[in-house]
Amino acid sequence: MLYLFFGPDDYTRQATINALKAAFPPDAAAFNVVVLHGKSAKLNDVRTACEAYPVFHDRRLVIVHDLLKHAKSAEVRDGLKALVQRLPNTTDLVLNESDAPDSRLSVVKDIQTLAKSKQAELREFKLREGNALIGWMQQEAQSNGVQLRPDAAQHLVDYVGSDGWMLHNEIAKLAAYVGEPGTIGVREVDLLVADETETNLFNFIDALCARRGAAAVQGLNGLLADDAAPLYILTMIARQARLMLAAQSAGKVSPDELAKLLGQKPFVARKAAEQARNFSPTELRLLHERVVQIDHSIKTGKIDAEGALASLVGDFGFAPSRK
Repeated sequence: MLYLFFGPDDYTRQATINALKAAFPPDAAAFNVVVLHGKSAKLNDVRTACEAYPVFHDRRLVIVHDLLKHAKSAEVRDGLKALVQRLPNTTDLVLNESDAPDSRLSVVKDIQTLAKSKQAELREFKLREGNALIGWMQQEAQSNGVQLRPDAAQHLVDYVGSDGWMLHNEIAKLAAYVGEPGTIGVREVDLLVADETETNLFNFIDALCARRGAAAVQGLNGLLADDAAPLYILTMIARQARLMLAAQSAGKVSPDELAKLLGQKPFVARKAAEQARNFSPTELRLLHERVVQIDHSIKTGKIDAEGALASLVGDFGFAPSRK
């Protein structure tokens, strides 16, 4: 099976991939589940991973993040097209793209054709909104053994937006506070989310995106001293980087129009547009790519999380010299 996943709802994309990985027993997964990153992996690495025969299992799962995004040369694209056309029956290949792939690419058209005949799955992961978002949040709360009132769910969205990772983390924190079989209400959201996240974490994000380096360093140190989870801090940086990229790409539009494009409140959209002016398009892309790299390295135990965050703030929190 061939899967092409893309879209801004990174949380649900990753959860879907995790479900595919969970189908493998741990012993078999060590031999048959391969994760590659398109920016560093060569086409031959992907081909070798896909063509290898399963060990202690009847299938292999190969996951490649942002392969299409980084497939710049015609040679790589042609090679990928050939691989897609002759993917072994024993291999499931997942192309996990953070951005929508270029529909004009021949390999994307091939995947679309395969999807029509059920030989591939092409799925866009859009951010949930409205009742669908509230319903999902209530399911998240139930999985933590608690209830989430609809008004509290909307209140939480007003604070942190619709990013799945952020909501997942906040609901888990709120659930731990109320305990099983408690109920999360507006009071609990105000108590935990407004005081901690908005005051401390949002101030840090503001300083980083305003490129007030000294304040950003101080804010990061304070968050880490208060035992804030590095991955949660990174999630917040990633969210703001995506909002700034989208705001920058939208050009000159009204706050209300930008809010609709971003799926956020007007004041959030306005803030993102203001912050985006502190970065060149290249700098913003590099910031987002760096966050993705750090996220992967932390989750795979390759780097020290706190050190990686400090390095990120040092590289992007200070405006470059204009001399």
